[in-house]
Amino acid sequence: MKLEFLRLAETIISLQGNKPVVYVSFDGNWGDALIRVGTINFFRHFNIDYTVINHQTSSLDRNKILLSAKLNNQLVVIAGGGAWCGHYQHASNLTQKLQSRFKFNKVLVLPSTFDKHYDIPNTIFFRRDILNSKEVMPKAYFCHDMAFFLAPLEVTGKPTQKEANFFRTDVEKSGKIKVPDNNLDLSVQGTVLSDAFSFFEKLSDYEQINTDRLHVAIGGSILNKQVNLQAGSYFKNYAIFKSSIEPFYPNTQFIE
Repeated sequence: MKLEFLRLAETIISLQGNKPVVYVSFDGNWGDALIRVGTINFFRHFNIDYTVINHQTSSLDRNKILLSAKLNNQLVVIAGGGAWCGHYQHASNLTQKLQSRFKFNKVLVLPSTFDKHYDIPNTIFFRRDILNSKEVMPKAYFCHDMAFFLAPLEVTGKPTQKEANFFRTDVEKSGKIKVPDNNLDLSVQGTVLSDAFSFFEKLSDYEQINTDRLHVAIGGSILNKQVNLQAGSYFKNYAIFKSSIEPFYPNTQFIE
């Protein structure tokens, strides 16, 4: 995985010059916190100076930061994830709105899943799979989901329970899975701003994890758990499994 993250870092560094990047994050669940913290760790690892805009940033502060970024010709970096497809689209809407209003010279979208083609002026795209997203965004560069930058990670203490069921209860569920009675939709127990390490601590209590939540599977994989990942409502889980999980985490399998 190091090569892909290195290429991403080189691209950002070549575009940012000696100015901080403006990192635009979105609202999300506890699993999205892994993307957020992985991204921040990535910036710090590669000495990329940054300013953050998230959903709690006031409109006044957001506009000040963006206007300053436009005037200073700074690179705007859009958070990665699944917000470009399926039931969401808020990432694409925001990016297009930013370019329509501010006409930034440099925008970069961190590794994301795409279900259709996008062509936004002065915007470089990174996709997080080598299958479906590549078909619709063939010119986008590949890099692993930013949560993988948290690996390797060790959590002290041994598992106290054998098995956990962490299945979705939201609009991204496939509808084909009979959710067990003892199910816990872990990702909705926190937000994108929650402590990511506590998420890993929850997963560390179990020997085996059954889920259709991508970042539950990624977290379990990073911890070298036995993980059974199933499909959600679209191709995302399988595509990222084949691109970033199967080649590196043999204890995780995809259940058809």
